[in-house]
Amino acid sequence: MPRFLFCLLSLLLPLAAQAADDNKMLFVEYRLVSKQIAADSFDAQPKRLWRIGKDFLRFEDAPNPQTKIHGLIVVAEPNIWIVDLNTNQAQHTVDPGPNYRIHFPLFASETSEKLRGLEFGHELEFFRDNDARELAAQDVDGYKCRVYRFETDDREVLLFVKTDDTPVQVVVKSPEYEYAMRFLRYDANRKPDRSLFQLPPGVQLKQ
Repeated sequence: MPRFLFCLLSLLLPLAAQAADDNKMLFVEYRLVSKQIAADSFDAQPKRLWRIGKDFLRFEDAPNPQTKIHGLIVVAEPNIWIVDLNTNQAQHTVDPGPNYRIHFPLFASETSEKLRGLEFGHELEFFRDNDARELAAQDVDGYKCRVYRFETDDREVLLFVKTDDTPVQVVVKSPEYEYAMRFLRYDANRKPDRSLFQLPPGVQLKQ
């Protein structure tokens, strides 16, 4: 299995996740922003995520010009499909359980165990649970945002939310680096569309 697919699959280990409203679907389009990441690089390209509760997830990566892989993960617990949209081929696996719950963090590659607990759809809740302090409001991309801050390990972590609590970005600062997860689109109240959590038409399973 290509390393890219293995890393994505590793995010889906059945760790405990908080229950969500199954009558709503989360949709997020996001990208990483950092001085260390070139704006036209693969790492900086937008990614998209759909999620319903703890059982359904769809993650679409950007096409990777180096590996020639356009990665897609579709989860309908306990079924997991790992798809390359460039070749229209997929691998199927089954979550071994016993807890069939999706764990998909914002910062899967972080060495901070605390930050790996920050889940899409639970950003403000996570900061409040960690006794984050509210700072003075700031403008981000034309939006006036409330700002929350807490520290973990050697990192300062900031959450920027609009006045309706919609997340705009999460910023991580350490002595070595600084980067932000910028939300280009964030909708926590979409009508669920379970057709998104099936193997796409025309995709063939590898035997």
